[in-house]
Amino acid sequence: MTALAAGFITISGSRAVRVEAPAETTPQAWFVALEQVLQAQVIDPCDADSRIVCQVTLTVMVTEPPPFGQALRQVVAEMMVQRGDWDWDAPYLTEEVMVHPVDRVVEILRDFGALDRRMALTPLGEYARAELGRRVPPPITRDLPAAEVLRLLAVLPEEEIWEPVWRWLDIDPFRVDSTRDALRELLLAAADATPAGRISAVEVIGERGEYALPLWREVREHPVLGAHARSALADLDDGPALAQRDLWWIATDHALAALERHGVTDAWYILRDVVDGGARDAVRDSGHPDAAVLLAALPSTPPPIPAYQLKISLYGGLWRRVLVPENLTLGGLHGVIRVLFGWGDDHLHVFETAKRRYADPFHGLEECGDEYAYRINRALPSPRSKITYIYDLGDCWKHEIVLEKVHDEVTHPVCVGGKGDNPIEHYDPEYPEDSVPFDQDAVNKRLAARLRSAEVA
Repeated sequence: MTALAAGFITISGSRAVRVEAPAETTPQAWFVALEQVLQAQVIDPCDADSRIVCQVTLTVMVTEPPPFGQALRQVVAEMMVQRGDWDWDAPYLTEEVMVHPVDRVVEILRDFGALDRRMALTPLGEYARAELGRRVPPPITRDLPAAEVLRLLAVLPEEEIWEPVWRWLDIDPFRVDSTRDALRELLLAAADATPAGRISAVEVIGERGEYALPLWREVREHPVLGAHARSALADLDDGPALAQRDLWWIATDHALAALERHGVTDAWYILRDVVDGGARDAVRDSGHPDAAVLLAALPSTPPPIPAYQLKISLYGGLWRRVLVPENLTLGGLHGVIRVLFGWGDDHLHVFETAKRRYADPFHGLEECGDEYAYRINRALPSPRSKITYIYDLGDCWKHEIVLEKVHDEVTHPVCVGGKGDNPIEHYDPEYPEDSVPFDQDAVNKRLAARLRSAEVA
């Protein structure tokens, strides 16, 4: 892996092919290799970015004299907790549980020549510290102005904004208290933020529900925030239905945020959902000040949508394999899973990713994102990625969802394999019932019927 990252080999089919190495490795190639090894070999108890652990460790190591062993672990842990990247109990990790991430970072730094025998930083160590300082975003702390908070949130994936922003607000997100001034700062700063920062603010304030009504009323006629405010007020039954132009403005803003964070494909998917068939006209007529930026990035013709091959496993060798478009939302995937396993729809469900839980917003489950606003290409970014789906939070039918392969375009979900009878959802030993055998053709007929029903709706 290190050799691949540094450019010493390439992969051709199933073979590793040596590349003629330059006489001297460049610092950039060295640093890329260091990042790759940190990511692969540092297991963090709180899922913090391994580069942050490395950056903090290097910062501690420049002190004179540098601490060692348990003292080093303790100082790094205190700084990581202060940053908000580790939980309060992280300092109490023991080697019996796992290799401490600080110990592993030190070992890697020594192997890479960033630390010498005396544990002092070498020139390579100073270079790594400078590069990490440039690449790793600083922590979001309460003393930062709202504009800077939104700038930092804009570079984070959507699922990672919540913990740092609630930390900045210094509140329990589900407690009513005197936070309106901080939220107002965030909302007003959103007017001058990039689209990704603005959408972050809108979503955070939207989480406050009816308690944010005074804020939305205050900016309902604002030239940049007005459309979002009118949408929120309509959702809270405090205003008229959203006008078409406002819908296009919001879709354009969300698409620009996706373009900023993820690229043109995700921007296109957002527009496709709202204005399929006339996306460019909708953007052009939205009145958004950055519409030209989005139009310049959009493809002239709709791009093909790759197919994700998912294996969804339940228990005891019971599984289904299905092809779905990569732009399918988790809400759409819920509907597919219902058909694949014969579930009803009278129980709550949640998806669990590495960073957040998602559910149907209609049910208002705490600390859950909107499953209809999060797509599987974000939840499963690469082959072998996994997420969890739980149906019925009482009986807890837990499914493992694995992305196996990415194929060419597929227009609708298709079941391509499976094993095991459908589970019995409401088993009663006094009234036993026979399980329903897996029938691939019948499943695909129901999936097609579901698609036709959605098109009619």
